Amino acid sequence: MFSKESPSEKLNIPAPPASDKPDTTKMKTNLLLLLLAIASTVLAPAKASAQDATSSQTFRLHEGVTAYVVNPDGKDFTVGLDVRDLNLYANGPREILFKVYDPDGTPVVREFIPDDGCVTANQPDRLGGWDHELQSYINHYAKGTVPSYRWSAWSEPSRLKTQVARTFDRPIKGGKRGVYRVVLAGTPDHYVTLRLTAGLKYGVAGHPTFIHGHGDMFKKAYIYVPKGTSGIFLAIAEPDEPRNRQFKLTAPDGTVLFDGVAIGGYNSNEGNHWKPRNQSFAAASKTAQFDGKLLTLDVSSGPNDYLLKVTLQQPRKDAFADYVGFGASAIFCPDEATANAIAGGTLIEDDLVFWHPFQVRFHQWLKKNATTNPDLLKELQALFNGFRLLETSDGRGSASWSNWAYAMGYYGCRVFQPGWQLMKRTDVAPELKAIIKEGLIMAGDRLSFATHIEKVNGNAFSQINVALWYSHRATGDALQKERFETFWQRWTTEGWGVGSGLSKSGDSQEHFAHDMNYGSYLLDNWMPTGNQWVRTGGILGDATDDPRFQKVVDRYKELYTYLHCRELSGAPVAANPWSSRTLSAAHLGSKNWESPEFKWKGEPGPDLTVSVNGGNEWFAARRKGYYALTFHGRLAPEWMSECFSGQLGFGGGILCQFTIPGKGPVLAATQTDSYGGGMHPSNWRNLHMHSIVGERWDGAPVISGISEHNDAKLDGNTVTSSGEIRGAHLRVARSYTHNADGIDCSVALAESDYAQVMSIWSHDRLWSELRLAYEMIPYLNKAPDGKTPTKVTTAEGAALTTEAISTQKIRIDRGGFGVEIQLEKPMKVLLGANRTVLIQLTPDGPKPTPAKNVALKYRLVPFGG
Repeated sequence: MFSKESPSEKLNIPAPPASDKPDTTKMKTNLLLLLLAIASTVLAPAKASAQDATSSQTFRLHEGVTAYVVNPDGKDFTVGLDVRDLNLYANGPREILFKVYDPDGTPVVREFIPDDGCVTANQPDRLGGWDHELQSYINHYAKGTVPSYRWSAWSEPSRLKTQVARTFDRPIKGGKRGVYRVVLAGTPDHYVTLRLTAGLKYGVAGHPTFIHGHGDMFKKAYIYVPKGTSGIFLAIAEPDEPRNRQFKLTAPDGTVLFDGVAIGGYNSNEGNHWKPRNQSFAAASKTAQFDGKLLTLDVSSGPNDYLLKVTLQQPRKDAFADYVGFGASAIFCPDEATANAIAGGTLIEDDLVFWHPFQVRFHQWLKKNATTNPDLLKELQALFNGFRLLETSDGRGSASWSNWAYAMGYYGCRVFQPGWQLMKRTDVAPELKAIIKEGLIMAGDRLSFATHIEKVNGNAFSQINVALWYSHRATGDALQKERFETFWQRWTTEGWGVGSGLSKSGDSQEHFAHDMNYGSYLLDNWMPTGNQWVRTGGILGDATDDPRFQKVVDRYKELYTYLHCRELSGAPVAANPWSSRTLSAAHLGSKNWESPEFKWKGEPGPDLTVSVNGGNEWFAARRKGYYALTFHGRLAPEWMSECFSGQLGFGGGILCQFTIPGKGPVLAATQTDSYGGGMHPSNWRNLHMHSIVGERWDGAPVISGISEHNDAKLDGNTVTSSGEIRGAHLRVARSYTHNADGIDCSVALAESDYAQVMSIWSHDRLWSELRLAYEMIPYLNKAPDGKTPTKVTTAEGAALTTEAISTQKIRIDRGGFGVEIQLEKPMKVLLGANRTVLIQLTPDGPKPTPAKNVALKYRLVPFGG
């Protein structure tokens, strides 16, 4: 883009013939007129001919783009879109937000372009936003292999031509001189060719984070520095190897602010190397030295696509002190005149900087209409401050990185619930309500497309439902209602992606799996009152005529009645080894869910044996003498654990807790730290987990708890499950038969199902054999008083130590109650390094043991209940 001699101009992909255009009358219910976000990925401009003065440029929406179109004479023109859908990542229909604003900020086009009808994904991995896509992709290079396809492959012009384009042309009536905005938002599956008639020039901004570049796009680009800019945040990504793009950003005074490459696929100006340059820019900004001047961006030629982020930060004060600070996405312009005409998309009023006309009108109204009601004035000012955070994207700006699920309506930019409340009041003037409605439609439209980086954090992702509910109820807008219904339906059915939204077990998923602590935040956020983060009360206090929210909460509470674990004193025990983010128990323990209707199942009660909430992930059993919970379900993706300190959660049929009702837990699998801390597989000896642990013949660690068992089922009182152990060349199978007096447990290893394929020409090699294996059983090492050590003894009454001895029974006594582990025959047993019992499963000696010979049966028999 913006290069006069661009090889990428070959990407002038012709629009399909008129006969290929969709019948828009049949799409009316699907097309939702919306705001101005052109998703980011500029590929290549086509030269405007003297005859038709039409320019075209193809963008990959990563995930949105806004085009600022300079129309100094107020000409009539046409905005045309040729839409192509890779159907690569999305597991269901994905619309495109298409909005055009006139210079007064009035939407003259507002619609949702429907999906093309192909709703199955080619890429089955669980991914969120740009960070996950990059980490998953680079994980291949880091392991010395290569991805299955080049990240840049889809932008190659001849390949893109093979994708069927759908065409949408929208004539724009002129008459208003100034800058029009075209906003597009979608997914990285979407390639959109933007066509403009009348020879109009424009600049583009990517959002919410990056703009996607290709070919000679941005070979030379100009960026206007808005009034008050106090700093710059820059980030680049170039996933494909070999990497040869050089990125250079120069200040108006010639200072080079950044000149580097995407080392290993990613780079930013955050490091110490760039600190002095950033400080020099900030120092100059204090005297407004660069206000209204131009930065220059140079991107060297190269074959690879890339992602580019430039954020122009504002000082953290007044409205811009909110949560993650504030910054506006840079607008990349082809020449200095265009950059100056667009002025960074800003409007100046009373020496304040704004990005949208409705913000200016809100400011003017507050100035002219001083109210005698100080409480109302305070509420209006707070709402105005929230609306000021909306920038080039139609969403909230931030100083560097942000996740809109957190930053827009939850922790920050609180406009949706307050806007709904104010729209209901009779003492708010109609003209002000019109301004509030305009702002809510802008923010709600854009937030409804925040389904990428946002969906990895379920506690925040769930709040988008809440924001969209308030927005459509406040505006009465039919398109926003449709968007809310779409969002809700996909959130409750994993329609935004596997591992996102509500799980089949009923919790809002974190890191594409489950987290006991963050997962419980929804229960706090949705409560009518007494919330920690939602300051003015949760959705259950407002959506009294919409029972869907309460149904989600009730199923959530039922789930937590099984997952919870605590001492008789009420102190929580974090027996949640599956947690994909934190080691913690539920937020506020049981305060947010326990009631006479929802009681912890670890208390005395009638017998039960269930698949928890019918999800076949957790299974629970209660008898007079014990309560047991096992987990067999979803873990965070392997590539994600590779990007943290260690393994993010354990499963594989793991025994999470074995509790004596009325006394307390005896066995509890707990994590060492949050975000994988202390839980790298190489640290298996120090885990506090229920799992087969040990080492393969070559020394590689083996942890059977790093497995997902998709075949888990309950048959009568027996739970069975099996699955591949990640990276171990092994499978594991477990079963639990819940009897009145105890649990019959079995575990067995087997060669991986992939052995045949991986050893086609090497049948006799060592592959799945083990040199060391133990069944690890974790216990609580203190009695409930917190002082008396738990006694772990053999059948003969000898104290178990870290030296292996042969025995057929192990007794774990927490002070008059506990469990006896009864083996089929005498076996070598010892204490592990971290409050665990280790039952040796391989014979002594150097000879590797075949996987099929590693198996164990034992009984867990409670006592003292």
